[in-house]
Amino acid sequence: MVKYFRFFFLLFVTGPLSFGVTATPVPLSMERCGRFVVERAVTGDTLLSTDGKTLALAAVKAPELWRPGDAYRSWPHAERSRSELAAVTDGRSLELFCDGEKRTFDNQLIAHVLLPNGHWLQHQLVEKGMVFVFPRATQALGLNALYAAELVARSGRDGLWNELDLLAEAGEQVQTGRFKIVTGEVVAAARVGNRLFLNFGENWRTDFTVEIPSHALRRFKQQGIDPLDWQTFRVEARGWVTWKGGPHILLEGPSQIRTLNIR
Repeated sequence: MVKYFRFFFLLFVTGPLSFGVTATPVPLSMERCGRFVVERAVTGDTLLSTDGKTLALAAVKAPELWRPGDAYRSWPHAERSRSELAAVTDGRSLELFCDGEKRTFDNQLIAHVLLPNGHWLQHQLVEKGMVFVFPRATQALGLNALYAAELVARSGRDGLWNELDLLAEAGEQVQTGRFKIVTGEVVAAARVGNRLFLNFGENWRTDFTVEIPSHALRRFKQQGIDPLDWQTFRVEARGWVTWKGGPHILLEGPSQIRTLNIR
């Protein structure tokens, strides 16, 4: 009798269950760090609480949504991503889990979210193509699962992957002034002073380069990673592309880059 009561109680508090769909839970290694009652979704990766707090979803980025009159234009799929987030969070009490930094520079909360139905929100949004993986400097947990979910969405051209031009090859022309996910083979890896550079072409003055400054190198060392070992590796780097003697991404931490093959 007790188990039936629990079942119907679950239906009452979370709504009908989706049979045949396996919930992907938040990784057990993450730390519980509070609850958050949602007033509304502000963007595809930002929530506002009923008591005025703002939550930035950890480890993901949605297409940027700007208001009319702002200096920037919204990205394609931005409103669709916001609407999807609103549909699964508005008015709900969410359980928060933390990994790494817990607040942004402007005091927004940063956390992973467990929905009332047991689903890990970030994983669900990534798999549907509503957001893509973009960890902050100190975030490291659960990334393999998120990248696997992203691969599903990218392969099916689901959601934003059917509208946004995010992917680039290092050996081709990489557009500057845009957020890109750049893939290529590391031709040379070298330390220059307290910085490390990964070059993706023979001419470092014009070809795509990844720069790892000293504060980011310390985070690599803490995780036992030495990027100097990546020469000839095929890697994928994520971030804003600027021009610095060629297209260039500056890394804030090891979670912005990953190797795609193993020697």
